Amino acid sequence: MKLLMLTWNYPPTVGGIEQVAHHTAGGLFHRGHSVRVIVPALPAGLHEVTEYDIPLFRAGTPGIPHFLIHAVLSGCRLIRAARPNVLLCPSLTSAPAAWLLSRRFHIPYAIQIHGSDILLPRRAYQLAIAPLLSGARMLFANSRNTANLLEKRGLDPKRIRVVCPGVTPPPPPTAQPTPGILRLLEQNAGRPTLVTVGRLVRRKGIQEFIVQTLPLLRERIPNVLYLVVGGEPKASLIHHERMGEQLADAVRSGRHEDHVKLLGRLSDADLDCVYRKARLFVLPCLDDPNDVEGFGIVILEAALKGVPAIATRSGGIPDAISEDRTGVLVPPGQPQTMAEAIAGLLQNPERLKGLGAAARQRTLSEFRWDAVAARYEAGLQDMLAVGRP
Repeated sequence: MKLLMLTWNYPPTVGGIEQVAHHTAGGLFHRGHSVRVIVPALPAGLHEVTEYDIPLFRAGTPGIPHFLIHAVLSGCRLIRAARPNVLLCPSLTSAPAAWLLSRRFHIPYAIQIHGSDILLPRRAYQLAIAPLLSGARMLFANSRNTANLLEKRGLDPKRIRVVCPGVTPPPPPTAQPTPGILRLLEQNAGRPTLVTVGRLVRRKGIQEFIVQTLPLLRERIPNVLYLVVGGEPKASLIHHERMGEQLADAVRSGRHEDHVKLLGRLSDADLDCVYRKARLFVLPCLDDPNDVEGFGIVILEAALKGVPAIATRSGGIPDAISEDRTGVLVPPGQPQTMAEAIAGLLQNPERLKGLGAAARQRTLSEFRWDAVAARYEAGLQDMLAVGRP
């Protein structure tokens, strides 16, 4: 295949969709396909990622309007020169350009759908994305839940393919951990430690966990420690909440200063130290009809470190956890159930060890990017073989 990817989300910008776009392009490239990628302007102060030897065509001016104009103009030039037979959008943001190019050159396009991107409750937005979704010959849903959301919109199930995201086992950190993180972990050695990693957005349920679940958990495990890693979603087009101060207020008002540490963004070396300290990964997502956890890549990243997860049965999370084999799922909005489940796990180190080993093995066998890229490849080839229904 000859693929032209148009993506607003791409490294060095940090985020889940950025990683999906990056490794989808790289995985398809390594499987022998021609891949070119149209991307936005390089953010100030950041350097190009060179993991894959793929031609990148960057916009010269920041901002979505400039990117979309660049995507259409560069797309026209590249289509005439390279004659790709597939256009691929890692998110809906770049789909308007793909829709225009598809109509102009009669090349089919596919979109990778992540969940919350089709739920934003704004009438203008919903009207805008309707033709983009219906015009795509293939929609790659990142979970069964996302696929169900697409079907509920009336989209043909034959054009929907579930492909869960992947992960790449990271190399050992080359830098040394910072003295601050080493000191924190040394001071809290021996304490049963929970960790949450991810952008600080409301749907993650971190504030509710601190306010509602942690007091119940402290009654069962008085020396429990909860580490929260992640920063504000500054580059997000959907999330504009600023949770950092709200979480700090929740810690102070609940007098949890000795039990909760808000660590912000960490280096790879520091995060590696945190994972080696953690016994259990926690993803206490809320059941929000307008903002859903599409899958939960962070669960797989923790699993690579041998850390099992406990999470709410929300959105696409059940695809990331094989229940009672690689982790535990509890209903959302039930802090008592969550606290009891966590306490039970922390008090059963042998079970935790078994869950962690199984989570790592499943991640390595099912969610490595080479395996995931093969699923995208099969979907795109099926799309080209059958044409549009």
